[in-house]
Amino acid sequence: MKYTPELVQEGYLFPETPRWHAPSRSFFFVDIDRGQIHKWVPGTPAALHFQHSDWISGYAFGPGNEWTVTSARRRVLMRATMGSTPDTAQTTDIADLSAVALYGINDLLLAPSGITYVDTLCYNFLAGESAEPAPSPVMAVMPDGTFKEATRVTSFPNGMALAPGSSTLLVADSLAQCIYAFTIENDGTLSNHRTWADMPGEMPDGVSLDADGGLWVATHNRVVRVVEGGAITDEVDMGSTRATACMLGGADGRTLLITASDSHDRSIITDNPSGRIFSVRVDIPGNSLPSVY
Repeated sequence: MKYTPELVQEGYLFPETPRWHAPSRSFFFVDIDRGQIHKWVPGTPAALHFQHSDWISGYAFGPGNEWTVTSARRRVLMRATMGSTPDTAQTTDIADLSAVALYGINDLLLAPSGITYVDTLCYNFLAGESAEPAPSPVMAVMPDGTFKEATRVTSFPNGMALAPGSSTLLVADSLAQCIYAFTIENDGTLSNHRTWADMPGEMPDGVSLDADGGLWVATHNRVVRVVEGGAITDEVDMGSTRATACMLGGADGRTLLITASDSHDRSIITDNPSGRIFSVRVDIPGNSLPSVY
């Protein structure tokens, strides 16, 4: 099946990390470079929900008004207590990952165990380094703020997904051009790594798992639904813009929200923001973390 996306809203610098939050019947997404989290209730304009002084690339809901949020350039994981307005939230640093994440931290997923899995970046991806980058581990941050390396198989870990009741964590690796699967061990480490889907020629970024086990993957010029083994069943053509992430949600779980920007080059988009939000109606609903259904 091929889909054409519908524009929802524009005017962002570099939108990313969409999430569905069923309790508030809302999607959320970040504008990374502006340090913002936005809230979108379908049928209404998106609104600023949280403002921070640093880049934000990942976040997780709850419990209650306490969210886990990345301070991406500082390479610190924070606890953010959301306030009644975007500028009244209170933040507390809970884990400083700067010694292991040399250039930044990226996305995250909060598992039911309370362990937060955090992507690290150990090469200067914004400078467009052509040399083969060093491994960039996925870190496991415990509820008390202590952390350890969960795996160092990954070179550019990006979107993650975890089905209900599953111990298999899916991780998109943008540079390895694949989706990895890992077994989550009781101590939080990730073992038994295997390639869940090869995606040669693609750059898998943000992902969203549906109820039938298909994984929607933003691969920049398109968004595809891939199944274990690598077969592609559905595609959203993004035209000249570049999809950065996607997430299933909405009242019936069948709205695929897509974040996109015309370029990753900050020297271009800083003065000419091209970040936009799109949506597509699909057949199979979402049901997995990092969203809350």
